[in-house]
Amino acid sequence: MKPSNDTSSNTLKVATPRGDQPRLLLLRHGQASLGTDDYDRLSDLGRRQAMILGARLESLGVRGCSAVAGSLKRQQQTLDSLGVSGPVSIDESLNEYVVDQLIRSAVEYAHKSGIEVPRQEAFADPKAYLETFLSWFPTVLSMWQAAELYCAHNGRWSDFHARVTSPIPAWREQLLSGQSLIVVSSAGVISTAVSDMLGEDLSWQRSLNVRLYNASLTELILDSDERWRAVRINCVDHLEAEAVTLA
Repeated sequence: MKPSNDTSSNTLKVATPRGDQPRLLLLRHGQASLGTDDYDRLSDLGRRQAMILGARLESLGVRGCSAVAGSLKRQQQTLDSLGVSGPVSIDESLNEYVVDQLIRSAVEYAHKSGIEVPRQEAFADPKAYLETFLSWFPTVLSMWQAAELYCAHNGRWSDFHARVTSPIPAWREQLLSGQSLIVVSSAGVISTAVSDMLGEDLSWQRSLNVRLYNASLTELILDSDERWRAVRINCVDHLEAEAVTLA
């Protein structure tokens, strides 16, 4: 069965927007090139996912609103494939942490922390062992978030959190002015921003982080009290089952 509207929380209340209500649309980039010498580029499937996602935006009537993306190649390539006609901009605060650097730091620290790490063959073929890493990575995230793991490349979790949540006030102001906004980024950024906006805890963020699908649609609105409410999270209804990927 194809996943749909995965909220990552049984208690999260889903809102129903008015037809003309401004919305914040957070899109994860299409499938990147895991297991190659350049992960940070869309695969052929990733490009197709992004074009299908653009058609979904057209059906929602928002492809003409403004859009912003991080500066990473896979984020920019996704934005380019969406066919948006409104103004576009780059915001480097939407750039993802470097996953393999965080994993490398966790492996180097494993003998001190006592955490188990995947077997060597998993590191040699991460694409084949994707579920292994998806099951293990929340432990790495938890250590980073608790300041029990330092990554020289990514820095501290608190700094990452501050960076990726810094655009939220501007997003709020844009919606309050009556304009919708498309944001193209990555799983860690989107899960962190959404958990912050909805007041969810870090366990919820970690769960969404590792289960956010490529080319997924997460839609938020502001209610009458100007509080963020979720319309849909991690939605891939626009993709055929065989095109639903996590990496």
